[in-house]
Amino acid sequence: MAVGFLSLPAELICHILFLLTPKDICHCATTCKTVCDAARNSVDIQYKLELYAQGFTETATLDSVDVPTKMSSLKNLASLWQFDFYAKTVFEEVAAGTDEDSSERQYMKCGFWWMWAQRNLFVRDCNASMTLSRKWPTHNFSAEHQFLRSIIVDPLQDLVITISSQISFVVIDAGQNHHVFLVEFWMALSQPPYSDSPCASLECKHAFDVPDRYVVDIVDEPAICGDRVVILYYIHQTQDLFIQVIDWKKGKTESHPLHQPGGREATFRLVDRQTIVIISGEGLLILYTLQELDGSPQRRVAYLPRLKHYSSQSYVIRTTPLFHSTTARLDLMPGYVPSLESQIMVIEMFSEAWPVILVIDMVIFSQQVIQSQTSVEIPWSDWGPQYTYCFPHHQSHLISVFGSKMAYALPCARTPEPGERVEGFSTNQDHFYVHIWDFNKRVIARAANDTSSPVPDIRKPGQVAQSSIFGDIISNHPYVATVCRTPFKMHGFDKLFLEQDRLTLTWTVVPTTSLATQYPGCLPRADGSWYGHRGLA
Repeated sequence: MAVGFLSLPAELICHILFLLTPKDICHCATTCKTVCDAARNSVDIQYKLELYAQGFTETATLDSVDVPTKMSSLKNLASLWQFDFYAKTVFEEVAAGTDEDSSERQYMKCGFWWMWAQRNLFVRDCNASMTLSRKWPTHNFSAEHQFLRSIIVDPLQDLVITISSQISFVVIDAGQNHHVFLVEFWMALSQPPYSDSPCASLECKHAFDVPDRYVVDIVDEPAICGDRVVILYYIHQTQDLFIQVIDWKKGKTESHPLHQPGGREATFRLVDRQTIVIISGEGLLILYTLQELDGSPQRRVAYLPRLKHYSSQSYVIRTTPLFHSTTARLDLMPGYVPSLESQIMVIEMFSEAWPVILVIDMVIFSQQVIQSQTSVEIPWSDWGPQYTYCFPHHQSHLISVFGSKMAYALPCARTPEPGERVEGFSTNQDHFYVHIWDFNKRVIARAANDTSSPVPDIRKPGQVAQSSIFGDIISNHPYVATVCRTPFKMHGFDKLFLEQDRLTLTWTVVPTTSLATQYPGCLPRADGSWYGHRGLA
C-alpha cells in the first residue's frame, strides 16, 4: 500500500498530505524522502506547518474561520519583506531632549519606544492609537541612597520595573542575607504602584561568604517574561556570577549561583519563562532551564565555539522580544507571534581581529534538545555547520531582529557578495540603507515553489576568511535578501528597530532625539505593476 501511495503523482500526494494533521505530516516527512520532498515543494503545506509551529492548530479538521484568517495573515506577512521596497513614513516626531549618547538605552516592543537618558524615562506609543507620550524624572523611581541600575518596560503588561542598589556593600556578618537590589513595580500608563503585584517593591538579597566590602554589578540587561524577571549579576571581589529570579506577581525572589566562567564578560538572553542562554567570556553558549518552584538554574547544554585560539572579545545578542506572558494590553499583541522554531538569534562578536556576526537557528534552544537531565557538551561540528550562518561585520552597522528576520543598516544599497566585508560608516557618509535578511527555511522553500510570485533574491553567506578567531568558515545555507531602496540620513542615526510589519529608526542630534516609523511600501516592476505591498497603515 505504501508503494502504491508513493507512486501517485506529487500533486495528489500533496493533496492527501494536506488532509493530515501537521504533526503527522512532520512524522511522515522525517521517515520518507518522497513525502519530505512533496511537503517541501508544496506552498500550502509549508504555510500549514508554519501555522502549526505557532500553535494555531493541532487537528486535521481546521477551524473554518480562524485558520483561513490566520493563513491569509501569515501569507501577507510572509511576503511583506520578501521583495525590495520603499519606506512609507507613518509616524515621525521629536520624542525627547538629551545631551548624551543614549543609543544603548533605547528599546522598543509592540510599537512602544522608550529611552532612559538625562535622568528621565521617555515613553512613546508609536501605534496608530498613540495613547501614551510621557516623560518621567527617574528620581521618582529610585529610593533614597539607592543608585538606579536598570529600567524594564513591558507594554503588554502595562508595566515598568526599576532596579536600584547601593554602589558597594560592607558585610560584617558572613552567611546572612544582605539587601543587594531594590526592585519596584509601576504602571506604565499612570505610574502608581502596580495593582497586580502583592507589593510595590521587593528586596533582592544575597548571602556573602566572608566579611568584606563588595561591589555588585548587573551584567547585561535584566529580562522579563510574564511574571518572571531575571537579573544576572557579578561580584567583583569573588569574580562569581549569580542570577536573581523574581516572581513579581507572587512577591518572591531567589538568588542562585552560576558555576561557570565568564564573569562580567558574560551576556545572556531569556528565551522563555524557563530557559536562559548565557554566552561566557570564552564564547560558550550555555543553556539553562529554570526550575518552576524557585527558579534555580540547571545547566543542560553547552554549545562549544569553533575557536582557533582564545582572543579577547565581547558579544552582543540580538533576539525577538518576548511575547509569552499574561497580557493586560491585548490590543498590542502581534497577530503573528514567531515560534522558537521560526526565530533566529544574532550574536555580534567583536574581537581584536575581525568582527563577525553569527546567525543561529533558535531551534537548538527548544525543548526537543534539552531532554537530558544531565549537562552535555556539543562540539561545533555537531551544531555549527547545521544551524548557523556567519557574516563579516563592522561595529557601526546596526542590527535588529524579529522572528527569522534581521534588519541590517549598511552604507550601500546593494546586497553584499558572499564573504564580502563591507566598510564601516565614514564621517562624511550622507545616507545609509536598511537591508532585511530572512533566514526562515520555510520561507525559502515556499519562495522556490510559489509560481504566483516573483522569485526573491536568495543568497548564501559564502566563506568568511581572515578571522583569526574562527579561522575560515563556510556557510552554505540560503537566506532571502531584500533592500529598502529609500536612503535614510546618516547624521545622528543611532538606533534601528524591526518589528512584525514596521521599521522604526531614531536619530540623536543634541539636544534632541527624533524617531520615525516606516512601513514597507511598494516597488514598481518594469511593466508598471507592483512588487510587495502598499503598507499596512
